[in-house]
Amino acid sequence: MKKLVALAIPLAALALAAGASPASKAKPLKVRGGLEHLFTRGDRVMARYTVYAGSKAVRGTLYVRTDLTRRFTPLALTAKNGYTVRVPNRLIRGHKLIYKAVIRDPKSGRKATLSGSGWILARPVVIDLGTHTFGQTQAPEAVVARARADEVGWDINDVEGFHLGPQTFQLGADGSAWLLDSFNNRLLVWNAGAADHFVRSVPVPYGAGVNDVAFGPAGTLYVTRKLTDPTRLVLDRIDGVTGAILWETQVGRVYGGGPTGDEYPLIGNDEPLRPGPDGTLYYLVQMGHQSGEWGWMPVATPDGKPLSIAAQVKGIHWPYQPLPGGRRLVGPEIYTPHDDMAPHELRYALLDAHGKVVRSWRIVSKTELNFHQNDPQLAGNDPVVFVDFIAAPRTEYVALRLGPHGAKAQLSLPRAVWGDTYLPDLRVGPDGKLYQLSTSPTNGVTISRYSLQS
Repeated sequence: MKKLVALAIPLAALALAAGASPASKAKPLKVRGGLEHLFTRGDRVMARYTVYAGSKAVRGTLYVRTDLTRRFTPLALTAKNGYTVRVPNRLIRGHKLIYKAVIRDPKSGRKATLSGSGWILARPVVIDLGTHTFGQTQAPEAVVARARADEVGWDINDVEGFHLGPQTFQLGADGSAWLLDSFNNRLLVWNAGAADHFVRSVPVPYGAGVNDVAFGPAGTLYVTRKLTDPTRLVLDRIDGVTGAILWETQVGRVYGGGPTGDEYPLIGNDEPLRPGPDGTLYYLVQMGHQSGEWGWMPVATPDGKPLSIAAQVKGIHWPYQPLPGGRRLVGPEIYTPHDDMAPHELRYALLDAHGKVVRSWRIVSKTELNFHQNDPQLAGNDPVVFVDFIAAPRTEYVALRLGPHGAKAQLSLPRAVWGDTYLPDLRVGPDGKLYQLSTSPTNGVTISRYSLQS
């Protein structure tokens, strides 16, 4: 009977009890892990944790429940099971899965407490891509910008994996196209309807190299760049005509720069800038959370003021993308029914302002797939997502406009950027159409436009 009472203790009580322990004064045990966020009935749901330091005696308990009950089910986490445990299928019910892991090292007195939750999808829309056929790509409806190879900068050398050219671009509300000519440290601008020649250039801070660009208020621009000694990422707000730096601020923490020197960095990996629905500028980060999920970190206010590092870190949205009207988008999330399987399913969920799932999607394919480095974007009220298909040396994308009943549009596109890039080469413009960057040291650069209507 005492055991049953203990299982019914709410999470808050668990937290208080754990905090009251003398061991809580010890240095925290370094643990990362958790569950995914999007589940369906019948899933093989696995909780996985990695203990980075500690004795062989480290063990813990994962407490799991749904929103249908207040009773938690305890699951053992030990070195013997690799701190990995399957959540029973009977718990994949209701709307939310709530969990908390308490992991202790009895020899040192150190512990870690990690908690989280996920959404149980009742009726996700299934989009079946079948078997991908390479070579059947769509032609663009127009080219909106074009430059010769000798008009832009290239980093051409003999080191494999370091072949780079222009990295990314933006679309103005007036129909203009802006190319980040990274290795010439400038932006090139084309007017709407005049694709053959850029009309002007805007200098960007020296040493920008691989970076992203976004529009700011009052005709200004934001540009990221990496600096060294120490390694850090900075954000510059610049004048949209002269390129003069109006201010510069650091983005996230310096690598290993936490109080203990071992915290996850928040500098990202050349990830994109994104304006939020209210004009807040976000930077997409992949590091810094206990479960390793993606987060949206605010770096500048809607009126163009920099945020302190503390405000950036405090304001991160884990794991969702903020959307207009208080909505949130969760995903992409890969699901595999077995650990040794290649990914054949991606999931997304659209939440309302109260955190309730209003739409969800399962994208399935017989061909191995991956989500593209381009984060989801909006065309109207519909998420536009990107999937990679790879059959070396060929790589193609499928762009999907997700509607309430399936894909409103589906485009197969070739990967057209020369060399490696971690920045967006696909963007949804202010007109709701899809734009793609193509680069070649032989053929030059183009920005092409595609319709996202079915």
